[in-house]
Formats: sequence, structure tokens, C-alpha cells
Amino acid sequence: MLLDTPLPQLDHPFDYRIPTALASTVTAGMRVTVPLRGGTRFADGFVIECVDTAEFPGELGDIESVVSLVPVLTASTYALARAVADRQAGSVIDVLRLAIPPRYVRAEKAYLATRLAKEAADSEPKAPVTTGQVGGVSSRESFGIVGEAQPEHALTGFAGWSPEIGDKYIVDVPAHVVELSTGEWVPLWALLLAELAGQQLSRGNSSILAVPDFRDIDVLEKALIALGLQSALCRVDAKQTGQQRYLTYLRCLEPVPCIVLGNRSAPLAPVHNLGLVALWDDGDESFREPLAPYAHARDVALMRQQADAATLVLAGHTRSTEAQRLVSVGWAREITGSDGYHPNVVLSDQQTASEDARHARIPSQALLAARAAAKVGPILIQVSSPGYASALACTRCRERARCNQCAGPLGAARKGAPPTCRWCGMLASAWACATCNNRALKPLSPGTEGTADELGRVFPGVKVIVADGSHSIQNVDATPSLVIATPGAEPLAEGGYGAILLLDGERMRMRENLRVNEDVIRHWSNASALAAKDATVYLVGAGDELGAIMTSWTQPEFAKRELADRHALRLPPAVRVVSVSGPLADVTTTCETVSTHSGVRVLGPVGTGEGNSRALVTFDYRDGDVIATALRASVIQSATRGTRRVKRPDQPKRVLRLRVRFDDTDIDSL
Repeated sequence: MLLDTPLPQLDHPFDYRIPTALASTVTAGMRVTVPLRGGTRFADGFVIECVDTAEFPGELGDIESVVSLVPVLTASTYALARAVADRQAGSVIDVLRLAIPPRYVRAEKAYLATRLAKEAADSEPKAPVTTGQVGGVSSRESFGIVGEAQPEHALTGFAGWSPEIGDKYIVDVPAHVVELSTGEWVPLWALLLAELAGQQLSRGNSSILAVPDFRDIDVLEKALIALGLQSALCRVDAKQTGQQRYLTYLRCLEPVPCIVLGNRSAPLAPVHNLGLVALWDDGDESFREPLAPYAHARDVALMRQQADAATLVLAGHTRSTEAQRLVSVGWAREITGSDGYHPNVVLSDQQTASEDARHARIPSQALLAARAAAKVGPILIQVSSPGYASALACTRCRERARCNQCAGPLGAARKGAPPTCRWCGMLASAWACATCNNRALKPLSPGTEGTADELGRVFPGVKVIVADGSHSIQNVDATPSLVIATPGAEPLAEGGYGAILLLDGERMRMRENLRVNEDVIRHWSNASALAAKDATVYLVGAGDELGAIMTSWTQPEFAKRELADRHALRLPPAVRVVSVSGPLADVTTTCETVSTHSGVRVLGPVGTGEGNSRALVTFDYRDGDVIATALRASVIQSATRGTRRVKRPDQPKRVLRLRVRFDDTDIDSL
């Protein structure tokens, strides 16, 4: 039995006796209820295994009841979850909460009724099976493929590449859009992954396709439908209801090949006969799991590939430094598209001689090109932030506007809205400049709506479309329009954009983060891939080094140099890092324990307020198992000896616990 409890000291199997009344019902993988503390309390859990004899020598408690008759936890899923938890020094139940959706009784009853009807139909006499058929139907239909096969437009762009089961690939996908047989347009990467999944399905294998967000899921779904693979598709994302997700999970449990399409939790799906695990754009922040034990989808995919001996594909227009590390250590092969095409990127801020022109937000050359392109089709303008203005300045002296309460930057949500502090949220309707006493403000760094307001006057008569977190626009037609979007929210244009302007490059590079250059290269590359083949991409504020990467389209070389710099400084992913937080005494003791291992470096601990502290521990990959075991022991010790919550009349005291987070991205805050 595995108990569904957050307590780390209970993260191990327990022995329970199956009562005679449930002997014919209980099987491995079922949800059941069991007693705790002599039967005074009850907890749900999963049956891991049914055996004849127990390892526990004492008196066993009886299973109280069966929650569900459907075995939702397979042995392979449990083994994978255990491996993920051990690598991250976490609890296996936390991983299973991410893998197995909550139970919905109505959905489960519908599933059981459908399965009974199918079993009854299968028991009837079958027609004779002819050559090329499986179970009385054609082999394509038996694998879920309907309709005619479509030409492999994407795979033909990778001359000599024939993915084999068990191989690992880092794939650099050409950056352009293609037209599907349905008349819809998608990026080439979507068709590539769909064709790879179709290949596996024709061999009787399942595939797992993981992408960052719902926009990418919709795009890839179109490609799968165009190839006639919709009957094998199992879509899993946050847009579904709880019942839909549970039904999809139950379908994945069936011994039939399928294609799982989802986000960061997709690599945990319990599919039959897995042949392919593919991630698109693994450097995207959406793949980082915000819940314990904080396992990145890439790492889960690597463990899933090893467990099932499947093909692994990490595809993108750029490479993450983690993917480059896999290439550098010889663990994965690099595959590059053979068509030699890349977008035409122009550094527009280097094309003007005037100093004022070089500091203009939109250089004249890019503006003229946008005017011409907007007469015949859509153009895309990428800006760094949503809203009207994330920063304001005095119209007279140009001093940046600050909050009178906390000195935070003032911004405006929309045109005419009162300025608001971005730190404390205070309204600053009575703001006055501390330098010149002026009360008028102007946008210092316009967001999507501010840019739309600004360019709407420059492009009279042209439709303006805003696409950001508050305005979800996924597709635009080929009519003239001006699309203002934030990174990652760019809509697809029919036939591709006639011109693309990538603005605010300098501001995007100013973000304080270890991966800032890696992120901006990825954002620029993904946006550039949406251009039509004869279009020009104008990049503003890229700087010399990153600008050279974009114009020559040599992102793999950038990843190699970036990884080399990380090795020189012993920063992730050259080494692994774990953050340790909690009471100062616990953090100090834990750091002293792990620092006895060679190659371990401890930074901190430093105080973070309210009696809490935080430290960073870096170590080599080969020591990961040892460090994870030591940290897990410290977490359990802290949980078992921690002070109970003390209630006071005014406010309850918060109990601090030791917490560890492997591969923590927030290492800049220490």
C-alpha cells in the first residue's frame, strides 16, 4: 500500500491485509481506503502489489474499502514515479498526483459501461482475417489511422535521418510554416512531430508528444488530424474538464497504441508499448513543474525513455543548454534539417548612421518595410510586455516615475488609467515629479496595448490585433493587419507574416537571470519562424553577439558557447544545483552533511526573513543519487522532530520545515 499523504516520513509502502470480503475484488493499482492509528483515522491510497505473505511481522490492519474498481496505477507508472521522486529527493505520491487525475465517478461509470460493451462485441464471431488486416480491419485502422496517408513533407527535410527505437536525438528544426492538406498553416515542427508519431503508430507503438502550452497543443493537433491520426489522439491539457482528463487517462490505460498530446505532465502518461517521447522547445519555462518535487518535463522524458527503451526527440529552433549538454557528453545525437533555409534576419538598429535613429524604438528602415508589407498581408510586431505601459516617465524631464510609498516603478494598465505602482499596487493619481514638479506622464516602455495605440496612428486604416496573456488570438488570416504580441503569444498567420519586427531587444536582455540570453534567442527564433519564406525579420536591440547569432542562424553554436561558459563558472547545467530552505539550524546541519562529499559546493545559508534561511548546493551529476538520498534523510528528520503548531490568541505561529528543490531556476536571488 502507498498512502496518499503529504508527510515525507510515510513515503514508503505499508502492509495491509485484504479481508475475505474483498479478496476477489482488490487488485494492484486500485484506489482503496485503509485505517490509520488503530482505526481512528482513515486515508486513501494505492495498492502497489498483492502478495501471499507480509514483510511486517506484527498484526496487520485490514483494508477498509475499495474506492474504485479500476486499477489506475500501473507497475510501470509507479516505477517511473519512484525514480522521479528519488532523483528529486521528493515523495512518490506527489509525482502520482501529477500523473493520475482525480477520480470522477460519472466518467468512470461511462468508461466501464463502454468497456463492457466492447468486451461483449469482441466475444461475437469475427469475419475471416485477410492479408493486411488485424482483427478483421486493416492494419491502418487497427492502429487508429483513418483517411489516406499524407506525404511526409517534414521528414523529407532531414535527409538520411531514420529514427530508430531506443535512440536519442536533439533536432534543429528549420524555421518556417507549411500548409497542411486541410488548407491550414502550421509551423514545420508540428508536421514533423505528427509524422514521427504516425510512423510509430503504423508499427503498433504509442507516442507521447509534450509541448509548452495550449497554443502549441492546438497547432500540433491540427497536424495530427491532417495526417488522419485523430482517432488515436489522447489530448491532455488544462483546457479540459476534470471528467475529460480522467476519461482520457482511462483510455491511455487500454492495451491499444495511442498518441498522447499534452504539456509538462504528458511524459507520465501510462501508454501501451511506448515507441516515442518527443518534446518541443524544451527550454520553455512552462516545462518546469511548479509543484513538488519540481521535476522538469525534460528530465521525466529522459527517465521515461530509459525505462521503456523508446525513441527520444528534443526538437526546437534553438537548443537549451541542457540539450546541448546531452550532445556534448555523447548521450544524444544532433540532427539538423537539410534544406538549408533560415529566416532573413536584419539588425535594423545597425543600419542607420544617426545616433538618434539607432536609439529609436522602431528604426525608420523597419517602419518603412512594415508599411509596405501591411498593404498586402499581416505583419507581426513582438514587444516585451503586455498592457499599456509597464513604466512611465515625466513628460518634461524624462525622469522615471516612482511610487511615493515604496519607490517602485509606476505603470498604467490602459490608456487614460491612473498610474499604479507595480510593486505595492498603490494608485498614484496625485503623482508629481520630484525633480520638476510636473504632473504629466508618458509611456517609457509601451506594452502591447500601448504599442497598438502608438502604431494605430502610424498605420491608418489597418486592422490592429493585440495578442498577449489577456487576449488569446491563435490565428489570423491573410488580410492586411498589424499584430502586436508578447513572446510566446504570437498567432499563426495564413501563409506566414509578410514582415516581422522584433522590438525591445535591449529591454528583454536587461532581465536579471542566468538564462536571459538563452531565453531571448529562443523567443526571437520562434517568432522568426512564423514569417513567410520571402519575408524579412527586423530585430531591434539585439546587441552584437546575439545579433550575429540571429543573422547567421547559428543557434547550436550559441548553445555550445553558453555551455562552455557554464562549465568554466560551474553553473547549471554544467553542474546540478539544489536549494535548501527552512530553519537556519536545519539548513546549516544539512549543508554540513552534504559538504563532506567531494565536489560539493555550498553557497550560504542566508536569512530570508521570519526565521527562515536558504542555501544553494552545487554538485556533479554523478553524485546526484548520493546527494538526493542525504537530502531526503534531512527532510524526513526535520519533519519528524519539527515543533508542532502553537496557537496564540492573536495569530498562529507558522511552523518552518526543511525544503529542498533540485534544479532550482531561482538561483539569482541568493
